[in-house]
Amino acid sequence: MASKITRTKFKKEFNQKKEKFERLPLKKFYIFSFFLNIIVLVAALLSKYILPPEIPLFYGLPQSSQQISSSYFLFIPSLVSLALTVVNAYLSIFVDNTYLKKVLAFSTILISILSTLTTLKIIFLVGSI
Repeated sequence: MASKITRTKFKKEFNQKKEKFERLPLKKFYIFSFFLNIIVLVAALLSKYILPPEIPLFYGLPQSSQQISSSYFLFIPSLVSLALTVVNAYLSIFVDNTYLKKVLAFSTILISILSTLTTLKIIFLVGSI
């Protein structure tokens, strides 16, 4: 009996989340951004084997040893971009202004592309490819 209740509760929650996802404007942008970030995240984790132990990651800092970090931290740009994709998608569901929805979607794409370029630039410049 308890499994039947939990099963119907699960179906109800799943249908509610599916309806929210269907209401997501410009959802192709969010899906593209999400999968791009996942692919770059996996590439960053796999490139650990071809990168030296320390890489220049923090370009905004002065030129010194402050720019250098462990190669384990190469996943940070993709992870931040992925988090912003999820936050922007969540916000765009509840915002009524269509202009703001478009701004959120296009900023998500822009952030994802820039984090992808940053990660790939570091991999190709520092890695032994």
